[in-house]
Amino acid sequence: MNMNTSKKQEGFVIAVLAIVLLALVGFLALAVDIGVLYSARTSAQGVADAAALAGAFTFINDTKSPQPQTASDNALQVALNNSILGQPVAAGDVNVNVDVGNRRVTVDVQSTQNTYFARALGVQTANVGVEAVAEASPNSTGTACAKPWFIPNTALGAGGACPACAANQVLVSGGQVTAFGQSKIGQQFILRSQNPQNTLAPGQFYSIQLPGSSGGNDYRNNIATCANTYVRCGDFYSTENGNMVGPTKQGVNDLIGNPPTDTWTGTVGQYQTPNGLTDTSKNIAVAPIWDTCGMAGFCPAGNFPSGSATVQIIGFAAFFLDGIQGTDVVAHLINVSSCGAGGGGVPGETGGTVFSIPLRLVRTQ
Repeated sequence: MNMNTSKKQEGFVIAVLAIVLLALVGFLALAVDIGVLYSARTSAQGVADAAALAGAFTFINDTKSPQPQTASDNALQVALNNSILGQPVAAGDVNVNVDVGNRRVTVDVQSTQNTYFARALGVQTANVGVEAVAEASPNSTGTACAKPWFIPNTALGAGGACPACAANQVLVSGGQVTAFGQSKIGQQFILRSQNPQNTLAPGQFYSIQLPGSSGGNDYRNNIATCANTYVRCGDFYSTENGNMVGPTKQGVNDLIGNPPTDTWTGTVGQYQTPNGLTDTSKNIAVAPIWDTCGMAGFCPAGNFPSGSATVQIIGFAAFFLDGIQGTDVVAHLINVSSCGAGGGGVPGETGGTVFSIPLRLVRTQ
């Protein structure tokens, strides 16, 4: 082998080595930057999911405010309160679309991320885009945190239960929330009377026996905390007989404080708390709606069994618990949901129920 051939081979090896090193740098850039972009996408997806759920939540907890503006504003605000890999989300990076008819909110989030090793190849930035879609079901399915009371379908009607049935002054009818029920949102009502003169029948004080519970201690605890036992649309539940004045007062005070720390402001979705105005409160609870008018033999005289009885659930009412006034437990109605003609909504792909209504992510990229 002569000198010239050896030098040519050395030059070839150096050239190949340079190409291999360049390829390795490229693969390193690709691996590192793809990892960063994947993390950015995951972070952006979390922002979009939270924003979409916040927007859809307004169809449940803020039923008196105008849509689609309320859902859009809440979704955008939640997005702006978050960040993507430490970078604040800008309003221009977020697009919110609200489908009022389907109670659905779509949030698109864009993010421009700086690259690292890929800069050596002339790629300075990369764009990340994600989408989240959330919806609030139009109907209830049930809840694991129902309070141990049942609300007559005629609770806000005038002149007694059976006259209210005759006048169709009911919260739910035909598997749908009525116009009458919608008109009563924001109104104060007696949730549970403790006056023996206002009972359905001797010993019947609008209390329900939650599955796995019995007696005054369980009743009190189920008022003060989440019972973690599922109350389902369309099912029948036994009444919990007896006035239970002490357990009722103790449970209510345990839940909301005595005096209450949170107060009603006069507006659904805005509650005064020690931390200022918020759209949620510990005073907000849910209880099942009893099919007053559909109970065999109840009307026209309002005959309710004085002993053990069962009531069928046709919907749920969410309320702001004001406390005990005189002998009555009083609350403001903040939402009414029906079980639907089929007995309840369809559980979502991702999510659970809020005040008995499924709130879920239905599609993400």
